[in-house]
Amino acid sequence: MLSTQNSTYAGSAAGSSWPWLTSAETAWLATESCQSFKVLFYHEFAEIPIRSSTCSMSDDSPELLVVMPVFNESASVRKVVNEWFTELENWTGKFVFLVINDGSTDGTDAILQQLRGKFGERLEVIERENRGHGQSCLQGYRIAIDRGIPYIFQLDSDGQCDPQYFFRFWRNRDKFDVIYGVRRRRDDGWRRVIASMVLRLTLLGFAHANCPDANVPYRLMRTAACADSINRIHAQFFLANVGLAVLLRHQPGVRQGLVTIRFRERYGGEPSVPLAKFATRAVEMVRQLRDLLH
Repeated sequence: MLSTQNSTYAGSAAGSSWPWLTSAETAWLATESCQSFKVLFYHEFAEIPIRSSTCSMSDDSPELLVVMPVFNESASVRKVVNEWFTELENWTGKFVFLVINDGSTDGTDAILQQLRGKFGERLEVIERENRGHGQSCLQGYRIAIDRGIPYIFQLDSDGQCDPQYFFRFWRNRDKFDVIYGVRRRRDDGWRRVIASMVLRLTLLGFAHANCPDANVPYRLMRTAACADSINRIHAQFFLANVGLAVLLRHQPGVRQGLVTIRFRERYGGEPSVPLAKFATRAVEMVRQLRDLLH
């Protein structure tokens, strides 16, 4: 289970770089920035074989739905889909890779159609008007619920999610209801490291939820355990993955685990939500979380 730190996020410390934190909290945040978040998995992953025989697709129903939203990622989507198919086939042949094209305008759709010709029925593509990353994820999660697919794995299409960590999630799927990647090392810049830390503090203070990396796109969920929380998130909730992480922290009996991952640089393109907009989105998120939890 996730550990919980009892902290009060009120008041300020003299001389603090973050005036809304106490001196103790500033020291804690500095420690976090140096050491990142502790890995809360204590399994000996060295015992898990790196290599595995390739699995073939059987007539059985899929056990895993991979959900990948995409928006204007023509520079990366082909490489991402190819590398993830290679990794997934090492661990299960019974998966469906669902790409939700959220209104791309840069030729991403043509690349996806080419990939469908290569991978066949295991690659599904949904074309939709742009509604945002979070709502695209929710659409995929609800498809897993409707189809009765036992597990959901969500990743992003920009190349930052490295497939090498997937086996640590998959081999521990029976021990946890949701497993999150924790981005201990990020190659996408220190500003996003700070943004993730501020998000964690915000969730602790306003939602009383200890979510080490609530917006991480690298997560494996057991569908049956997460379905109620998934269905509680409404169509106007912007940072839907954050809302889901908070609801799951408040949901009794949900077994949660973490795996340390490295977040790579993007293969190309630009983030769908620029970092400058996160402050505005954070204010909106706090209001939406209050409504969601009451």
